[in-house]
Order: sequence, then structure tokens, then C-alpha cells
Amino acid sequence: MHPEFLSQVKELVINKIRISIGKSNLIEEVMSYSALAESKMIRAGLVFASSRTNKNIHEDSIITLASAVELMHTYSLIHDDLPCMDDDDLRRNQPSSHIKYGEANAVLSGDALQALAYEIIVNDLQMNSDEKVKTIKILSRACGKNGMVYGQYLDIQNENNKDVDKDMLDQIHNLKTGKLIECSVMLGQIGSDIKIDLFKEFASHIGLAFQITDDILDVTQTEEVLGKNKNSDIKNNKITYIDVLGLDGAKEKAKELTELSLDTIDRIDIAGKDKLKNMAKYLISRQN
Repeated sequence: MHPEFLSQVKELVINKIRISIGKSNLIEEVMSYSALAESKMIRAGLVFASSRTNKNIHEDSIITLASAVELMHTYSLIHDDLPCMDDDDLRRNQPSSHIKYGEANAVLSGDALQALAYEIIVNDLQMNSDEKVKTIKILSRACGKNGMVYGQYLDIQNENNKDVDKDMLDQIHNLKTGKLIECSVMLGQIGSDIKIDLFKEFASHIGLAFQITDDILDVTQTEEVLGKNKNSDIKNNKITYIDVLGLDGAKEKAKELTELSLDTIDRIDIAGKDKLKNMAKYLISRQN
């Protein structure tokens, strides 16, 4: 994926998020600190890329959906960095929210970002009521007790567990990381009359490839390049794909999953899927 595509997405989404948050009080300042920080906007990029195969969605709604996903992702990062979770003090090349503003304000800003994600969906002027309900259902399921939150729970519960195998890792990261990536692809199909089964399969493959690549980068890149704490999983005694597959094995697995994702998307007979294919390739070729 050429950086230009994600740069264009980032500009649109950042503008939407900045306007949506405002700047009238401290909580909004804390929200903006994390939500407007330098980031890759991968999930927003997936919403846009998926939407390019969907002729039934308005451009303004694409921006809304991409912004909602990024707000939800940022909330999860703020909470993930807290001392009671992963206890990381660096995120997006700046001190984590709780380091800068204190734990209470970090928690509250994360809560507010989550609520704002739903608020901007409800306020969208182009989606009809049924589409808004479908959107909220997809997003809440991806992030809730059977999705990202449960994945985080399993991740924490398995700290210091040396018996974690690949099947358990896949379960943790399909939930913690993969569900929001799947959600991003699905949201690009709001209003579409295409069968979404193959889109879900595609998203499942790239979600795991993304996480495996994260584990690879954690041991091969510097903190300056990553923009976050290096070796956080080692510090928290978590098993990674590097531990289970080895570095070369992890690289091979990420490549295999990406090839599966490309094969899957090729089975969808529709125009406009090149950006999704390029995103899949970018997820394992990125440097941070």
C-alpha cells in the first residue's frame, strides 16, 4: 500500500475526529492528545479500502465509519497502556495518556472516546436508521465481551503461562486484534448487497498476519521506529508468535496468511478490490 492512500485517509479522519472532540475542557484535551497523535490509521484505511468495492455508501459516511473505528482503537490503546493492564509509558511516539495526564483522566478519556464513536455514527446524515443500527451492532460486537475486551482478558490471564501454544495465541489475537480489523472491513460494506462471508475470511487472515508482524517488529525494530515500548510482551511474561514459531517461522506464517487473504479476495467477483489487496500486503511490509 502506497503511503499516499493512508495519508489521504488520515487527513480526512483526523479532521473529523478533531471537530467531533472539540477543545472546551480538560477531558477533550486528553482525548485529543491520544486520538490526534501520529498513527498509521490502518483500521481507517481498511474501512476506506473495503468501501471502494461498495457503490451504496456515501463518502461522508465512510469518513464517519473510519473515524469511529479509530476512536474505538484509541480508547483501547489508552486502557491497554494503564498500569493495571500492560503498564506501558510510550505510545505513538509520546508519553502514554496516563503518564501525561494521570490514570483517572486517561480512563475517562478512553471512556469518552468509546462513547464518541457511537455518537458520530448516530449523527451521520447519510446513513439511514437501519444502517446505523447495523453499524453499531458490528462495532459493539467487535469491541465487547465476545471480542476485543475478551481478547484482552485472555491476554492478561495468560501472563506467566509458559504453556500457551499457537492455538491459544490465535484465539487471543483473533479477539484482541483481529475483531476490530474484521470490523473495519465489514463497516466498508454497510449498505452493500454483496455477500460478506469472503470479506470476513479475508479480514481474519490479515488480522492474524498483522499481529504476527507486530511481534516480529517488536524484536527487530527500535523504540524510535515503533513509537511504543519495545519488548512489552517480554516484560509482562507473555508468549508471542516469535516464542512459538521462531522469527523465521513467524515471518513465513505472516506471508502465508497474507497469500491466503489475497486468494480469498480474488474469489470475490467485484471491481475496486485493489486497495484491499494492497492493504493486505502493506500490513506485513510495514516498518512500525
